[in-house]
Amino acid sequence: MKQKKTSIKIKKSKHNLYNKKKSKSRQTLTIVLTVVAACVLGVVGYGIGKPIMNYFQTRGEHTDSSDPGGTSSDISSEISSDNSFEDSSGDSSGSDTPPVPPEVEDIKLYVLPVDATASSASLGSALAAAKEAGYDTVAVTLKDENGYLYYKTEVERVRYDSIIVKGTLTAAQIAEQITNAGMTPAAKISMLKDRITPMYFGGFTFENGTHWLDDYPPPDGSGKRWLSPFVPESVQYLTNIASELAGAGFEHIICENITYPAFHPIDIDTYLKHLSLTDRTKRLNALWDMADAAKGAVEAHGAKLWLELNGADFIKADRFGTNAEIAGDSEKLGSVGVIVSYSQSGTESVYDNAKAFAGSLRTAAGENNDIAVLVKRGTSGAVSEDIRRAFEENGLRLFTEN
Repeated sequence: MKQKKTSIKIKKSKHNLYNKKKSKSRQTLTIVLTVVAACVLGVVGYGIGKPIMNYFQTRGEHTDSSDPGGTSSDISSEISSDNSFEDSSGDSSGSDTPPVPPEVEDIKLYVLPVDATASSASLGSALAAAKEAGYDTVAVTLKDENGYLYYKTEVERVRYDSIIVKGTLTAAQIAEQITNAGMTPAAKISMLKDRITPMYFGGFTFENGTHWLDDYPPPDGSGKRWLSPFVPESVQYLTNIASELAGAGFEHIICENITYPAFHPIDIDTYLKHLSLTDRTKRLNALWDMADAAKGAVEAHGAKLWLELNGADFIKADRFGTNAEIAGDSEKLGSVGVIVSYSQSGTESVYDNAKAFAGSLRTAAGENNDIAVLVKRGTSGAVSEDIRRAFEENGLRLFTEN
């Protein structure tokens, strides 16, 4: 029997499950939660995304072979970058700019006449004139080339000798008077050239019959006497004087006549072989042994040592046997101040002659910047303006002597 088909009808609802109507409070809560979620995602995404972007952009710029992951190198690079804002005027050890040498102290020095320290009154008059002329440093000769001391010394063996000691003021009194006058005290001493002291310490006083063996006898015919740098007692004596003056308040000690007398060759070969006067190295070393001893004693009191040398000898290519023989050791010469004397001969081409000498002096001095030229005042009582201009144009300081 054939079954009867039954039709099924699907009824449509008036409300869709996906479009149910929500309440107003529920709608508000949904909106708020959506906004909050969007903000959270934005912040987290920026925090994670920026380091990742920076990593790929800077990868390879700060690579450290000891840190394959790049973590330590990236951190140290960032720290270094953060500390890079420093004053550009500060010191930089990695700069290629050569260091600027310290400027040499500008000194306007005037050497007073030998008799200036004869009394407090004479010294006062000389100081007043020097100050009026614009000098800030004055030098007084306290041991001359004859060996006389122009101050009351405390150095043993000569302190009570009325022949050697000519001064009436102590070194401290002289230095104090100069300081009270508003100027810096300097002392000038003759080193090896000395006629009197060799009677105490020996030296170049070798006789041959009735005459001395050097080639420059003084007026009295007895020959000239010199202290020997090979004799320890002579070196100690000169060192004691330099130390005493520096300790008394003199800020500059100027040493002249650090040289040998001009003996005849036959005298050196016959009588003076034991002094090695033909050996250039030993001669030079003996001079510097003496100069170094004086330098150490002076600097121990905070003073400065100067060597005064003949300018014409200083610019010679070969200084052996000259007044500037000690300048043969340029390295040691750079450790002291250097004063070279200059004498103008003639009245023509004054500027040109001084300029030529200044150029030769600069070449001979090498890297020694602490150098000055000692010029005698002319008949007018002043240094020629042409001479002054020639030396100042070459960056050389002028010291003046009466």
